Amino acid sequence: MGMKRMAALSLLLFATACSGGNDGKTAGEQPAGEKNAPPQVSTEPVTIKFGISMGWLGPGEFQKYFEEPMKKRYPHITIEPIDLSKPENGFDKLMAAGNIPDLVMTASPIIYRFVGTGMEENMEPLIKKFNFDLSRLDPIAVESVKSASRQNNLIGLPWTMHFSGLYYNKDIFDKFGVPYPKDGMTWEEVRELAQKVTRIDGGVQYRGLEPDKSTRMASVLSYGFVDPVTEKPTVNNDNWKKIFELLKSIYDIPGNNTPRLAGAGTDQFMKERTLAMFTSVNMLPNLKDAQDLNWDLAQYPSFKERPNTGMQVDEWILHVTAQSKYKDQAFQVISTILSDEVQTEVARNARLPVLKSSSIEQEFGKNLPYLQGKNVKAAFKSSPAKALPVSKYDSFAEGYMSNAIIPVVKGEKDINTALREAEEQISKNIEANRQK
Repeated sequence: MGMKRMAALSLLLFATACSGGNDGKTAGEQPAGEKNAPPQVSTEPVTIKFGISMGWLGPGEFQKYFEEPMKKRYPHITIEPIDLSKPENGFDKLMAAGNIPDLVMTASPIIYRFVGTGMEENMEPLIKKFNFDLSRLDPIAVESVKSASRQNNLIGLPWTMHFSGLYYNKDIFDKFGVPYPKDGMTWEEVRELAQKVTRIDGGVQYRGLEPDKSTRMASVLSYGFVDPVTEKPTVNNDNWKKIFELLKSIYDIPGNNTPRLAGAGTDQFMKERTLAMFTSVNMLPNLKDAQDLNWDLAQYPSFKERPNTGMQVDEWILHVTAQSKYKDQAFQVISTILSDEVQTEVARNARLPVLKSSSIEQEFGKNLPYLQGKNVKAAFKSSPAKALPVSKYDSFAEGYMSNAIIPVVKGEKDINTALREAEEQISKNIEANRQK
């Protein structure tokens, strides 16, 4: 063999050896030559700035789901949280200061605050680059990122979402000798059950059912507030009239006519313990503070025309920002929390995972002793409705519509008047905020 050929062969073997090993500069999740191998990413130490509202997480959850898995899988990547709940860390202020995060977490109902900042970016090229398998994720959860953000592409990936359920106080049902709620009930059946446990006993008024906000109930049937294209209210119609009529029929049960929405309903159920049934989102982590409450969970009530469907998707979404200099590493953070290992841990702590996996579902709530023996499988029996497009006007509209039922229950307004006035007030808010 000639000297030139020998030299060329030596160079080729040297290059092959370098690419096959890990020289401390790059790292992929599969061997470089393997089909569909992800890209080689620098393993130089890097800090990923992560914009996240820390108050959304419980004690230790940031460490459990983000920091610790990253130290184990990518020890060269450090995550530095930027608490978005602090006034000085609003998106506009971070942009002005040039302190733009590499990674941002939003929630689908308020994703509009992120869209339009200039930080959002189509993440599909990154998803393709890393050969990330989207089919592992709940398709409704993925599609809801597009629908909520009103984008034709994915600007983020979800990592957990709420579920909707029917929580009930077993002691109240036992007191009155009434059978417990069961999975698969319709709203009409739950209302009939509520009538049987709405009673006064020992001078105490027990309420049968708090259906909670009208907006959550309406989301099951994909009834929104504002048309995102025309920017006109969509609340004064037969769809919303149907929701208000159902709510009124529940509140018209004698003794059940005092709405206790959201946190007030939670208090009546968990603290006062005079509420037999409460439909809500995931309260399981909070129920650790009420371990002497004899409660259980049933599937969220269905509408006959949309069986086994819960409230619309309410999910937490991770976004790699357009300005990040470390997009590959930021995506590695996302791929880590979406790994089977971390999603299993998410499920074990009673947060709903976004992976489609029966084995992970079986792990749901197992880290929490107070959930043992509870019907936590009910959390998976209703598929969420796809998230509706979100506009900057929805926050006001949602708040107004949630409370609009109260004067109807009190007999101060009829339903038609309440919906007409809601349309007027939402229209005024749109006009006042259109240019902001």
